[in-house]
Amino acid sequence: MDRRMNALETLKTAAGKYKYALAVVLLGLLLMLLPARGARRQAAAETAEQPGVRSELETTLAAFDGVGRLRLTLTVTPGTERWEGAVVVCEGADSAAVRLTLTQALRALTGLPSDRITIVKGKP
Repeated sequence: MDRRMNALETLKTAAGKYKYALAVVLLGLLLMLLPARGARRQAAAETAEQPGVRSELETTLAAFDGVGRLRLTLTVTPGTERWEGAVVVCEGADSAAVRLTLTQALRALTGLPSDRITIVKGKP
């Protein structure tokens, strides 16, 4: 019985001494259990499989002011049907505001990060 009490006292002392380290470890474990951005990518992958998604995205993006005609190319990983990148060729890409608007819209609609979206000026 004395041995158990001694071990319990040692544990209490260690917990008090290292309470901040324990808090950091527990917070780290909690963050690891939270769902990651993978859930968002999975939703984008399910959308990528649907027919006509690209043409619907093109129609939506072309409706923005200053864009003009455009062509959208989405790259998909074979087998997983996940979007990996997007390139937009449009008449209004010489405007920084148009490029920003298109990038933000594609981020919202596809879940792609900005570094995987390219907007260039050209003839679609």
